Amino acid sequence: MGIKVVGRRSELSHRVPLAWLELLSRLDSIPGVVDRDVFHGCVPGSDHAQEDTDPVYQYWVTTAVRAVAALPDGLKALAVPARTYALTPVQGGAEAIDAAYVQVAQWLDAQGRRSDAESFVLERYDQRRQRVTPPYERFDYDLLTPLCP
Repeated sequence: MGIKVVGRRSELSHRVPLAWLELLSRLDSIPGVVDRDVFHGCVPGSDHAQEDTDPVYQYWVTTAVRAVAALPDGLKALAVPARTYALTPVQGGAEAIDAAYVQVAQWLDAQGRRSDAESFVLERYDQRRQRVTPPYERFDYDLLTPLCP
């Protein structure tokens, strides 16, 4: 369950933290939260395939729930089916983000595998390692890239 943010990549660095702040402020009103310290940023894999210099992305800020009950106002349900993922840690400064995407692309190529553009790329944030809210001085989260069967 979460909040969907849509915008150009250049806009998301401002808009996504605002959505995280909103989700965290509403956490007590969300029934059945699985783990109050673990959150996922979810982006359709097809969004990463865009060739525009400032593409439009859909970015979901989410928390896992045991079951979707009544949705609190402003929150939406997002079903992410079970998949096999390549897990890449993102650790370090801002440069670690692009480095992780390069690393997973190189691994996919070396293994003869492909990312599944029809599934969600996930960023798994455990607040015991890294908060989802700014300031973002150092990153420590997991990038999960869905694999084609």
